[in-house]
Amino acid sequence: MNRTAARGSLRSMLLLAAVAITLSTALHVVPQLLRNWIDPAWSMLLLMIVDACVVAIFIRSRSAVLIGLALGALLGAVVLSHQQLLAALPSIVLNLVLASVFATTLRSGETPLIVRVAELDNSAVLSVDFLRYLRSLTQAWTLFFITMAALSLLLAVYAPFEWWSLFVNVLMWPLIGLMFAAEWIVRRIGFPSLPPHTPLYIAARIVAYQRRLVPAEPDSSAR
Repeated sequence: MNRTAARGSLRSMLLLAAVAITLSTALHVVPQLLRNWIDPAWSMLLLMIVDACVVAIFIRSRSAVLIGLALGALLGAVVLSHQQLLAALPSIVLNLVLASVFATTLRSGETPLIVRVAELDNSAVLSVDFLRYLRSLTQAWTLFFITMAALSLLLAVYAPFEWWSLFVNVLMWPLIGLMFAAEWIVRRIGFPSLPPHTPLYIAARIVAYQRRLVPAEPDSSAR
């Protein structure tokens, strides 16, 4: 990855992270502020639907439209059943999907996801030991997202809704940051000869890899 591309990916990653953290925090804060007038689970899902609609409008994403429709159906189910537990489904499903993205690359004959990301940097020296480490790191991220899904389910079932919301919408981000920081420390200790890339640089490479995988959606206005 050249410097220009790296800087562009870093800026994109920082912008995406800032937007995601802001919106996610709002999903916890706003429903708690409105809890005297509307069920927090309802208002949280309403905000998620609004977010999906905004994304669909501004980037013309069909996926966002489908997500918005699914969230609308889920909101209807929560309202009719009066079960806040159902509002935890998006979080659980998202974490399981992320876990599967990492896990499917661990199958025999597949290249682990973190190895694919590392290969974007042509200057990286992928020794046998480092490749083994990257495979273990892919396993660690798989376990992380499975754990997050399990904790989300447990909190949704046994804890007050506001505790679950705080964990899923706010505390999840520091935990992800800790994973990046821990990986950086382990890599610096175990592989000191490698370039001292920061966690932000690594996250930027992940954004660059994701861009390679996801093609732009067709512009319907061009037809």
